[in-house]
Amino acid sequence: MQDYCNLLKQHIDHLNTYSRKWKLKLQGQSLLSSYHTTKRAQLETIGTPERRAEYLQKQWEFIQTIIATYRVQVDRMYPKERFGTSHKHCRTNAKKILFEAAYSSLTELSNKLEKLREKEQSAQHDLDNVNDQYEDLIGDETISKSKITKAKDKQEKIKNKLDHIKQDILRTKEQYKQEKEIYRTRATQIYEECRELEEQRLDLIGETLLKFNEAAFSSKYLAEQHEIYEDLKSKLENQRNTLKDLDFWAQTYGVYDSKISLTPAMNHNGDIHSQNTSSPTTIRRTTTSHENETENSTIIEENVEQSIAEEENEHSEANNTTISTKT
Repeated sequence: MQDYCNLLKQHIDHLNTYSRKWKLKLQGQSLLSSYHTTKRAQLETIGTPERRAEYLQKQWEFIQTIIATYRVQVDRMYPKERFGTSHKHCRTNAKKILFEAAYSSLTELSNKLEKLREKEQSAQHDLDNVNDQYEDLIGDETISKSKITKAKDKQEKIKNKLDHIKQDILRTKEQYKQEKEIYRTRATQIYEECRELEEQRLDLIGETLLKFNEAAFSSKYLAEQHEIYEDLKSKLENQRNTLKDLDFWAQTYGVYDSKISLTPAMNHNGDIHSQNTSSPTTIRRTTTSHENETENSTIIEENVEQSIAEEENEHSEANNTTISTKT
């Protein structure tokens, strides 16, 4: 999300830079190459990216708010460890302790069973040896009865020991079975608590993605973009007028006649620059000397500057009036 935001910010900066750059270029153009309603239309057009950048800036700020909110919640869930750079859930240690406590009794019984089985195996091995010894003794007629009796007692003793071990194993197995049920209950409860925490984490990601999607890709800002388009289209269609520009051009050069307008005779679809080069030629032909021509040209350019300035001031005042009315 942050990378997308960074790209969006770059785009906003590029739009603003574009508008500033071309406004300066247009304002630095020759006064005879662009003027009156056409110049205003050009200024409106190259100023439109700045207007688009304004609502994109709002979009960028909204996404930044979403990112900041998400980071606060993630930092709360996954605080940085005191030593190191890793993060883990704030309840990880507590849940780990609960799991270990629940499993400790089961672990003890499991270890006890393992030791009892080792004892059982050892006792069984001892009993097998004693049985073999006893069989050898009773088969030997030279062995006294007292020795046979001692061997018999030893055999019984090991048998009893083995029986006790087997009984301990049975009891421990039963305890293990019961403890396993207790552990399962505790573990299930702990799992449910962990599941709720994980559900919160996944919900946070999902909700954040939805908010980001709405801010970045929904039609929320299309209305503003369409409004900019309609406003510019209206100005280009209704306020920019070639005939008015030609009349303005003729007035500036002092050749406009309200009774006999020059504009119908002009090719309105032609290049304005060609019109700009024809009339000055006509004017220059009426001059009698190079000095008079230079003086007239200077006066004409001053008239152009003054007329354009007046027209732009009128347009600015009209725009301010329109904005005040809308407000």
